[in-house]
Amino acid sequence: MKKLLLIDGSNLLFRAYYATAAMGNLMQNSNGIYTNGIYGLVSSMHMIFKMEFTHLLVALDPKGKTHRHEIFEEYKGTRKDTPSELVMQFPYMSEYFSVAGIPHYVQERYEADDIIGYCAKHFKKEFDEITIISNDHDLFQLLDNNVNQIVSRKGFKEVDLFTPDSMFEKLGFLPSQMTDYKGLVGDPSDNIPGVRGIGDKTAVSLLEKYISLENIYEHLEELKGKLKEKIESSKEVAFFSKQLATIHTDFENQINIDDLKYVGPDFEKLTSFYQKMEFHHFLRRMEAPEKKEELQDTEPKNSSYFVLKSDSEIQKILTSPMSIHLELFGSNYHIAERIGFGLASHKGLYYIPYHVARESKSFKDWLKDDRKLKYTFDFKQMKVSLLWDDIEVKGVDFDLLLAAYLINPNLTKEDFKVIVSSFDYYDVAYDEEIYSKGAKFHLPEEEKMVSDHVVNKAKAIHFLKDEMLKKNKEFDQLKLLNEIELPLSSTLAEMEYTGIHIDSAKLEEIGLDLKRRIDDLEKLIYDLCGENFNINSPKQLGTILFDKLQLPYSKKNKSGYSTDVSVLKQLETFHPVIGSLMEYRSLTKLYSTYYEGLKSALTLKNDSKIHTIYKQAATQTGRLSSIEPNLQNIPIKSEEGKELRKIFVTESNRLLFSCDYSQIELRVLAEMAEVKELKRAFIENEDVHNSTAKLIFHTDNITPLMRRQAKAINFGIIYGKTAWGLSEDLHISPKQAEKFISDYFENYPEIKGFMDKQIEDAKTVGYVQTMFQRRRYIPEATSSNYQMRQFGQRMAMNAPIQGSAADILKIAMVLIDKEIKNRMLKTKILLQIHDELVFSVPPEEKETITKIVFDLMEHAVPFSIPLTIEGSFGTNLFEVK
Repeated sequence: MKKLLLIDGSNLLFRAYYATAAMGNLMQNSNGIYTNGIYGLVSSMHMIFKMEFTHLLVALDPKGKTHRHEIFEEYKGTRKDTPSELVMQFPYMSEYFSVAGIPHYVQERYEADDIIGYCAKHFKKEFDEITIISNDHDLFQLLDNNVNQIVSRKGFKEVDLFTPDSMFEKLGFLPSQMTDYKGLVGDPSDNIPGVRGIGDKTAVSLLEKYISLENIYEHLEELKGKLKEKIESSKEVAFFSKQLATIHTDFENQINIDDLKYVGPDFEKLTSFYQKMEFHHFLRRMEAPEKKEELQDTEPKNSSYFVLKSDSEIQKILTSPMSIHLELFGSNYHIAERIGFGLASHKGLYYIPYHVARESKSFKDWLKDDRKLKYTFDFKQMKVSLLWDDIEVKGVDFDLLLAAYLINPNLTKEDFKVIVSSFDYYDVAYDEEIYSKGAKFHLPEEEKMVSDHVVNKAKAIHFLKDEMLKKNKEFDQLKLLNEIELPLSSTLAEMEYTGIHIDSAKLEEIGLDLKRRIDDLEKLIYDLCGENFNINSPKQLGTILFDKLQLPYSKKNKSGYSTDVSVLKQLETFHPVIGSLMEYRSLTKLYSTYYEGLKSALTLKNDSKIHTIYKQAATQTGRLSSIEPNLQNIPIKSEEGKELRKIFVTESNRLLFSCDYSQIELRVLAEMAEVKELKRAFIENEDVHNSTAKLIFHTDNITPLMRRQAKAINFGIIYGKTAWGLSEDLHISPKQAEKFISDYFENYPEIKGFMDKQIEDAKTVGYVQTMFQRRRYIPEATSSNYQMRQFGQRMAMNAPIQGSAADILKIAMVLIDKEIKNRMLKTKILLQIHDELVFSVPPEEKETITKIVFDLMEHAVPFSIPLTIEGSFGTNLFEVK
């Protein structure tokens, strides 16, 4: 059966773009190109390819005006300008269709609808079936016995098939009446006017009786009252609207039926396109011919590799430098199974099964020899995993993960294939291609499949190392890489391996108390609402609050009433159950996150310790994050949070020592922006919030309220707070908040100049950077979307400050760790929690470590103002904070 698909390509792209843009998810590749529209378009085409067809054509709208604009200049005049983020994607749409081998056509002056109309009419006899794919109902006028239309929903997960019969059943009129219908009701989206005051029901009723617009006017005398007046006074508009809505099916064009046969993609070009756009999902689904890479002199001469099975074989190939990759099976590397090592050097490629490597003295001696240089990917992961097997790794001179992260901090997904692909290296598989994922995650029976994969990773490291270091040097980031990030990896690895002790009895006590309070609140909520229901179901809770209790401020989303925290806060004074609900949510979150989460983490090694994982390449600002479990967000202000901090304890005969920077980000701002008055306050050890209050309130008599407001402004400015945001924080009017900000910049003019420069840099060069050349790319700063642009500008103001503060703490950690080792002290760094460092200290080293930590943190970087440190000792985290 011959079947033709006629696809409205412009419609697909626009719908794909707005489906994600509405949620703020625009997607970008590492070059800052917006890709969400193209990604959605490709996804849609993949769904379309599952349909049966022999021929297809994608119709596209032309640039500029069409023949409809020639008769009505205001055609589509009510539409907003196309967002620049979408306009940027237009050329890639045509490129995709070309490399994918998809026939597509565009013609000046004629819309995609007209192209589809021409094909539906003129090729009708050539095909058994023609299916139009578009959500544009204007195309319903083309439906016929062998012409139907698919209207999709939820990205083609659901579709409606329209035929003449189903259209009549759903809309109440026939395809031939579509233009008459539009003549009566118009079309606001295209700025087609129609007859003022005529809606859907009236139009359908008139067409049911009179069949066509022409016939309605021939029987005008049969109409009564205002309806007659409306129709009679708008005859010219009605027929003009019908003309605008009519699809042109006859015009000169170059469409040839022989060109509509689908022959498939050019795999090499399509692969290249996906790589450029960084569409890794689609790359995984392709089986493209292997891309040939030009070999550099440093790349192994032979793409085959040797499997080494003895110490003597291993000893012969060990050299320096050498690329090394340890493959692990499992997401948490504290407990993941070690599979084997891939090795690459100028001599060749090698694979060592782990059971062979761990018995090889030559290999273990080479690993711990810091004179033997090693290049790897995620040094921290390898070091931690091997520490659990009593194997040391030293001499790592290059980490591809960290080098890539500094070049492009948007690469926050620590996936080997994703990262190397961003540097145009593709000769390696995705992990999920080897091991699958989810419930199907498993080790392949064929060992060679795994060894190939591991060796290819080592080969990629060796191939990319020089190119990436060249880029790091170009960005002036070699110091950042070699003196901060790389040594920090080793420090973090030892912190993770050491772990922090947990008081299990205290944890159980807290868990039982939380559970009791949650149960009591649950009963109270049921009593206050008069019935039992699922408190954790927003849908059921919304029904109780807004239907049964009739509370105000109801707002609906797709699944029912919204019951988020912003809604509940508005309702606090209207019903006593609201306070109980908010407390219930707070306690259940504490119970699941900390009691259940920490209890689960304790079973990891059964050593009464928590061993977290610090993510060193996961944030765009350069700050560390923590997972499995997250120890960065341990609450501190609430009573429950204070109790939770008591479960983090030290070993017997040791002390916990906590040190953190005081107002580090304000000090960084003062230094970077050269803020004279702020620097003076820090140098003279004044209360900086008090000093700010004196300047903006023009008085020396500062009340506690004034200081709180000044503090909110000081920190709010760092985070790019708007007048509205500040007004919300301080519970004042936006106008008053605006005055505060204005006065602040008047007294600290250097800050205004600094912030303006960061925004300008983000707009002109596309990024801002820290004191240590860490970049953050901010394409949002030039977005045509106002909210996105404002968000980008706030990031531009904050990123250099927050990133510089993070870098300073990293430098301090590296210096402290080095000094502890040089002096052979028994003190260990346990945790990093934002600006805070936590140590485990033997009592006899208390005085020594205090002096070391204070000295190195205060002088980690040369500042013209003091970096002030606060520290204390205790036996648990609550006591030291």
